[in-house]
Amino acid sequence: MALKFYDSPFHVTHDDEVASKMAMKMDLSIMLTGLIKEQGWTQKEAADKLKIQQSRVSDLKNAKIEKFTIDAMFDMLDVLGFKAQMSMPTLHEASIAISKTQAS
Repeated sequence: MALKFYDSPFHVTHDDEVASKMAMKMDLSIMLTGLIKEQGWTQKEAADKLKIQQSRVSDLKNAKIEKFTIDAMFDMLDVLGFKAQMSMPTLHEASIAISKTQAS
C-alpha cells in the first residue's frame, strides 16, 4: 500500500475547498499571533489595537479558526500595517503576498 500525502492536515478530513480555506485561516492565525507576540502586547492591548474584543484575541491565540472569516483576519492585518496583494498570472493560478506597508 502506497503512502498518501496531503496538502495540509485539514485535507485528511475535509474536502479540498473547505480544507484549503482552513489551512489559509490557520496560516493567518499563526501570522497574527506571531505579530502580537513580537509586539509584546497583552491580549487586552492587542484587542485595543485591533479594535476587537479581548475574547477574540484569545480565540486567535488558541487557533479557534472556525470563529473567524478570512476577510476578518485580513482586516486585522490591515490594522497592523500589512497589505495583501494577489497576483493572477493565469485563470488557473494565483498567489497572495502579504507584506508590511512602508508607512507603518
